[in-house]
Amino acid sequence: MSPLEDTWHDIILKAIRGLALDQQSLAQASGVREEKIASLLQGFRNDATLVAIAPSLGLHPRELVMVARGASHPPLTTLPKNVQRFTTQYHGMAVHSYLLWSERTQQAVAFDTGTEITPLLKKLKEHQLDLVAIFLTHAHCDHVLKLSELQAKTKAQAWIDHRELLEGTQPLLANFSFALDDQIDIKALSTPGHSPGGTTYLITGLSPLIAVVGDAIFARSAGGMPPTAYTHGLKNICQNILMLPPSTLLAPAHGPLTTIEEERLKNPFFA
Repeated sequence: MSPLEDTWHDIILKAIRGLALDQQSLAQASGVREEKIASLLQGFRNDATLVAIAPSLGLHPRELVMVARGASHPPLTTLPKNVQRFTTQYHGMAVHSYLLWSERTQQAVAFDTGTEITPLLKKLKEHQLDLVAIFLTHAHCDHVLKLSELQAKTKAQAWIDHRELLEGTQPLLANFSFALDDQIDIKALSTPGHSPGGTTYLITGLSPLIAVVGDAIFARSAGGMPPTAYTHGLKNICQNILMLPPSTLLAPAHGPLTTIEEERLKNPFFA
């Protein structure tokens, strides 16, 4: 089981940064003594202080403390047999990318590239699959590092939001969708915030629905966002991801798989 991507400390730092607060302004907003907040920011956990500052950070107090206590983790979930997750390393950080294929047509699509494509190429060969498309959630290096190599080996076309175009990619158009066969379809949902052109890919035709969310949302956390994008980014997640059916499986680029229902109830940013 993958560990959570973020600790309680990561979560509060992301909220503080997004809201453009500092130690002093958070103390004023929450009524908590500045030295107690300083202790938290140094990584010394105090549950009572977490509860006290959570409302000022827009975080759910109970769910934040549950993360801090190590008592919050989504149930172990498996992907459908025609979806594969690959985990590669980037400067000590685990990065997930995904492969989806049609058992009817033997065509496949990739979601991000990770930092090593050998396992993906092996899977293509094992199942005699033809990679026809690469869908990029955003252009950060850990997600696109092997794009040119993957395209050279497979000749697959690549798509990304127009605000993050890279060499070898083409822009996603409004209401973009891609039919893998007569049942499986991929729809692009705009979810900027963590990056200017962040994109979620909703896979329909499988049970359950799957949303490949990149760094938009993680199990019990969200991708870091600058103050200029923070409020709008959280709103995008609420409107374009968390309004999907509760059973929808969330496939993030870091951390464990989770579901819409789990994150609606237990994610400190959204509970």
